[in-house]
Amino acid sequence: MLSEKSRQNMELQDEQGRSKRVLDEKFFEAGKNRDESNSKGDSVVDLRSQVAELERDIDLVKSQRADMFREITRLRDVQDMKTREGLDQSERAKALEFDL
Repeated sequence: MLSEKSRQNMELQDEQGRSKRVLDEKFFEAGKNRDESNSKGDSVVDLRSQVAELERDIDLVKSQRADMFREITRLRDVQDMKTREGLDQSERAKALEFDL
């Protein structure tokens, strides 16, 4: 009877030791996961700041494109006006030559 209780006690101590090892492994794994989570959280913050910077850059490029489009439109209008002016002057010159 005493040896049976002694054997059971040893088995329970072994099981307790295995449980402690498993618990220690889980605790270590939880620490690793926490560190990894913190690292990924920092990466997310960095990526979000990069996204915000890129969005500002995109807005700037859109604004520049709009300015360039307005300038191109203005220059086309000036070119059309100069072309009409040149044609008018050419017609006047022909008319003057004809009058002479």
